[in-house]
Amino acid sequence: MNKPFSWRIFISFGLCIAFIILLVSGVILYIAPSGKPASGVAFRLIGLTKPEWQNQHIIFGFAFSVIALFHLLVINWKAFVSYLKAKASEGFKSPVEFFVIVLLTVLFGLGTYYKIQPFSSILEFGKSVSKTLAPQGVKQPGMDQGAGGAVKGSKE
Repeated sequence: MNKPFSWRIFISFGLCIAFIILLVSGVILYIAPSGKPASGVAFRLIGLTKPEWQNQHIIFGFAFSVIALFHLLVINWKAFVSYLKAKASEGFKSPVEFFVIVLLTVLFGLGTYYKIQPFSSILEFGKSVSKTLAPQGVKQPGMDQGAGGAVKGSKE
């Protein structure tokens, strides 16, 4: 018995696979050494150089975004609109959750920008792992500076 093509299953698998690839490539890019050694043959992981991992991350990020929009706007549009209408008619009864997530988003953004704890430690940990993976004797750009390559206390 032949089943018809299921867009729901296709989209679910697509989102799952794209997310896994984004997760793996994100971790690899987090720990990958920076500078010329990472750009060439010196740094390879699972057969790809750092720029090749960056390309994978960009393309699968784009694919994830397109599939997620398709998931929301095409497959679940009626359910989404129905949910919004129900919430609009009820009024905004859960403002705490909304404001907490907005506050956390702002906190994460500002904490990363100003390099405060724990965000600076997360960035520094990635740099220290990158440094151990870099070829010996090759100085990486930004290693004598703060997280993100900026001099500590300065804003880029």
